Amino acid sequence: MANYEEDELSDLFDGGLDLKMDFLNDITKSNNDGIYRVDPKKALEKSKGYRATVRFLPNLSKEGKVGQSAIEKISHYVDMKNNRELAGYYDSSKNFGEKCGLTDLFYTMLNSNNAILQEKAKSTLKYQRKYYSYVLVIEDVQQPECVGKVMIMQYGKTIRDKVLAEKNGEISGVPCNVFDLAEGKDFVLIVKEISTGDETYPDYKSSSFQGKTSSLPVYSKERKLFKNIPLTEDGKVADSAKAIVKDFLLDREHEIEEFAPRRLTEEQQSNITEISNILTGKATSTYTKTQPKSEDFELSDIASGGSPDAETEDDFFSDDF
Repeated sequence: MANYEEDELSDLFDGGLDLKMDFLNDITKSNNDGIYRVDPKKALEKSKGYRATVRFLPNLSKEGKVGQSAIEKISHYVDMKNNRELAGYYDSSKNFGEKCGLTDLFYTMLNSNNAILQEKAKSTLKYQRKYYSYVLVIEDVQQPECVGKVMIMQYGKTIRDKVLAEKNGEISGVPCNVFDLAEGKDFVLIVKEISTGDETYPDYKSSSFQGKTSSLPVYSKERKLFKNIPLTEDGKVADSAKAIVKDFLLDREHEIEEFAPRRLTEEQQSNITEISNILTGKATSTYTKTQPKSEDFELSDIASGGSPDAETEDDFFSDDF
């Protein structure tokens, strides 16, 4: 019999199992990947939507380098209820400037004259383009445990366009980089639940940036309050605040690079081939190691036409899917 030290088994025999139930903790479960999730179902008043205020933050790495303010990722969600082992998210090869097997498959089916194939394409192959940025949660009565934290927000074309509109000065007439530490803007989230057919998704169209710029509000955990960083007379971050700002930006549990697109594995490549075989009616007994291409399909009713550009894809699919 193994000779275990008593303290090694104390959790097993002396009541320590109560500390091993983190999977029942909704807060830990929902935010353990660092993503700031907004759920309209948690809104205090459903008619007014989920309300919160965040501040977009620059991407300062642990090495002290400033990276792109957002990571962009194109992916597909394959919804195959009868083939669960094939269902899930697949990062698109378009992230790396290459042809994407799932994109080719979607438009091959959509451009066919076969109504069944067209419906399968729409219901099974979901396209999405997402962005990931650091945000500071300033207000959130639905999730007060998030207030003061630097988290990662995943967003789509709706919010990306609002950031672009501020940068171009389309709203106030004065251009604003909302990620700026000295003259950024707080973002007021108003998220409502929208239903179209059998699908329900969050709608961010009512969200907007504050009209006035302000310096970054830094949160004090000890005092549980925000204080805007001081600026010099010419509107720059004061030298006395730079170290505090750096430490504050780096006080986070996850990095946005964790959500960067990844190249498909051999298994995923094989899955995509199997997905195309199933959706187009081709029988297969073993997985192959190559991605499907449009010219591979033996469909006599393919219509002319190809994959549209990125803007058309964004318009066709729900950006906040």
